[in-house]
Amino acid sequence: MMRKIDLQQQAVRLIGQLSIEKLKSAIDYLVYLQDTEARNVSSDHEVPSQDLGTAIHELFKPFGGVELEIPPREPMREPPRFD
Repeated sequence: MMRKIDLQQQAVRLIGQLSIEKLKSAIDYLVYLQDTEARNVSSDHEVPSQDLGTAIHELFKPFGGVELEIPPREPMREPPRFD
């Protein structure tokens, strides 16, 4: 017959092994998900034929373009003081 202390130690070892196995399987699953996502991102990535500025320019070209007035720059304000 096993002593109570031996049973407790054996139970602690079993719980430790179960926890380690669960952690390892969880890590394996997360690595799998990360690899799958990386493959999907790299395969689904489309390179645009033109950048955003060119696309906007082409959009407004039929209307004669857009002339924007750029306001003059003002001096920077004083930074706040936390005295």
